[in-house]
Amino acid sequence: MEPVERLRSGFDYFKKEIYEKKHELFSQLAEGQSPKFMVFACADSRVCPSVVLNFQPGEAFTVRNIANMVPPYDQTKYAGVGAAIDDFIEDWVKICTPARDKVKKEYASLPFADQCTKCEKEAVNVSLENLKTYPFVKEGLEKKTLKLIGGHYDFVKGNFETWEI
Repeated sequence: MEPVERLRSGFDYFKKEIYEKKHELFSQLAEGQSPKFMVFACADSRVCPSVVLNFQPGEAFTVRNIANMVPPYDQTKYAGVGAAIDDFIEDWVKICTPARDKVKKEYASLPFADQCTKCEKEAVNVSLENLKTYPFVKEGLEKKTLKLIGGHYDFVKGNFETWEI
């Protein structure tokens, strides 16, 4: 199937099997949204959070990026187009250096594949800690109107794990 045709047939399926069958939901969403979740997920095409977590339209904000990382709060950095791509990517990868370093130190005796899994989970912890540097997140945590939960999906084994830090 041609790429454009695949997009069209995908939309046709959505419209017929989801949109038209959930008219009430989409009517409510036309009035506004108030999702209960915000998910930071990897841009990896094999791991779609809406599919994996069975989110319905309007149920979650989803932010997808390289390695599902969240940088620490910095009002001036990443705020616009000003950063050069090379600098951005180099800085982006450095966000989870603490995760790599911790795993190398604490789990050096594990097989490499297990170290990778530990690093993936620890990178989530780094992002959770980075989220705490955002003023509105701090405020939400203090007022107990916000809860941070880490999650790891192993798409090879089909396992999903969550935790709080």
